[in-house]
Amino acid sequence: MLGVLVALTLGSCSSSSTPTTAPKTASVGNVKGKTPAQILAAAAAAARKAGFAHYRLSAVEGKNSQIITGDASSSDGQQTIVQGTRHIHVLYTGGVAYVQGDAGGLSSAMGFTSAVATQYANKWIAVHSTDSLFKSIVSAVTLAGTLEQLQPTGTLTLSGTATVAGRQTIGVKGGLPGPAQSGVTGTTTLFVATSNPTVPLKLSGTAAEGSQHVVESGIFSNWGKALHLIAPTGAVAFSTVPTK
Repeated sequence: MLGVLVALTLGSCSSSSTPTTAPKTASVGNVKGKTPAQILAAAAAAARKAGFAHYRLSAVEGKNSQIITGDASSSDGQQTIVQGTRHIHVLYTGGVAYVQGDAGGLSSAMGFTSAVATQYANKWIAVHSTDSLFKSIVSAVTLAGTLEQLQPTGTLTLSGTATVAGRQTIGVKGGLPGPAQSGVTGTTTLFVATSNPTVPLKLSGTAAEGSQHVVESGIFSNWGKALHLIAPTGAVAFSTVPTK
């Protein structure tokens, strides 16, 4: 629900298909001598220390696309998901998650019936800690959860260096994030800065299931900048929204 890139491709499926080459250590910058797993750990530590990032993620399958933009900190976050004509915006601040979307977005992301989604379209809905969707929403829009859902899995290898936004990066390649599911194949590469702070700067990957083929990409920027969010007024409590 309301997840980031991988949660919106191929029905939240992921793959155990990963390279078989034994990992090597990096030979550049501040990640010199580190294995791929150690580079991912260094990236996670640098991200936690920075405390904030802006991101733009996309998944394209044929003529269909999903674009996700967001700002995430350790305690707050916001995210906008656009898929065709559908859209939904999530904001988490002050311990409450707020959701607003059109009828299509609410139906697909929140599981509302068509009638309920139409009734609450473009209205702010407040999701509290006692609500069933709260934990998944918070995990999707805050920094730790966002990064976790984009981590390559399985056997990890280095994919070489690349320049991203003027900084040298090194790619760590593995399987798709999340638990493996039968029939789905693909890879994910996370590009990590080789100089301090060694934060993630770029994501690329592919995922396939049968005739479906998804191309994924992402960019991370504005590391360490402050995030100031204001809770919307007049939000409707999620607990009062009818299920039918």
